[in-house]
Amino acid sequence: MAKHWVTKMVVIGAAVMMMGMSVNAIAGMGKGGMGGTTTSNLTDAQISQLESEQKAFMESTQELRQQLKEKNSSLRFEQSKKAPDTAKIASLQKDVTALRSQLDQKHQAHISAMKQIDPNFTEGKGKGAGMGGRGPGMSY
Repeated sequence: MAKHWVTKMVVIGAAVMMMGMSVNAIAGMGKGGMGGTTTSNLTDAQISQLESEQKAFMESTQELRQQLKEKNSSLRFEQSKKAPDTAKIASLQKDVTALRSQLDQKHQAHISAMKQIDPNFTEGKGKGAGMGGRGPGMSY
């Protein structure tokens, strides 16, 4: 009997914890906007421009991001072998570095374009889905 009581209390405690965390998550949704920019001070036209720039950036870097993902995967695979080929690892690492550099350059141009639309644009970890926040977005 006591065992069931303890189990029930653990389940109830876990449920209360989950409800508390979900309320906090829901309360914070939408504050982040585009990677940290609060969109409440922007006009609809500016928001539309930001969204278009974001979409264009994601589309223009899709192939680059895919190549980076594949090279990273190949690199991890080669590194995990019992007898890794150090020359191949060095070559793959060089490719990964070059792809990251290209992506970083495009990203900086994208940030500049976003700041031209909204001078207060900040890229950071906002509480919305976006490039700098948690959830779907750009990452390595």
